[in-house]
Parts: sequence; C-alpha cells; structure tokens
Amino acid sequence: MLKAHPSMSAALFALAAAACTTQLAPRFEPLPPAERAAMVEEGREIAVSHCASCHAVGLHDESPRADAPPLRSVLERYDSSALTGNMMMGVRVGHPDMPLFHMGPNGADALVEYLYSIRTPAETESDIQ
Repeated sequence: MLKAHPSMSAALFALAAAACTTQLAPRFEPLPPAERAAMVEEGREIAVSHCASCHAVGLHDESPRADAPPLRSVLERYDSSALTGNMMMGVRVGHPDMPLFHMGPNGADALVEYLYSIRTPAETESDIQ
C-alpha cells in the first residue's frame, strides 16, 4: 500500500474542505412573463430615446443613418454579455462617432432584453440582392 506524503494529505484535505464550504453560483432562472414584458418595454423606451436617431429600433423599419445597423441585427454582431457589460461601463460600442451612453445594470439588461425580443435571423446573400 502506498502512503501519501503528509503535505499532500493536508493539501487534499484543505481542498475538500473548501469545496464543501464554497457556495455555488446562482442558477439562471428565466424571468416570469410579466417581468420580462416590463423589461422589454423599458428596453424599447431606451432604444427609442437613445438609439432611434441613427438605428432602426423596430422589427421592420429602416435605420435613418445608412451606416447604422438595425438594432434587430445587433446580437448577430455582439455577444450579449459583453454588450451588456460595455453599456454598463459606458464603453463605446460600434462606430467611433457613436455617442457614449452610460446606463446602469438595469438599463443595460433592459436594452439587451429588448434586442432579444426584436432580433431576426441574419440576412442571407440572396436576401440582400
């Protein structure tokens, strides 16, 4: 029978003890429909007030500015978690002349939830021609 080195046994014991006391990260739970609807509406209001001068903010409208993608396609280009974090920190996302928006976690979450609600599949080459 092999014996473990005393320092190895102590390290394994410490690791096992830490594993038993470490709290698990909270699980993601979907929002109840009423809360999600309220968040989507808040995100829509943010999009209309802060984004509509350049970007299409709905399902079928055209962007007033030709080089500004419709918001319904933004999640095809950006990871939603990174986008949320950037908006919370006030990081410029997109083009250099895009205004700097600094919104808190609730506003960023609401805007991204709205983006999810209006996202559309990527256009194919045949759709563009």
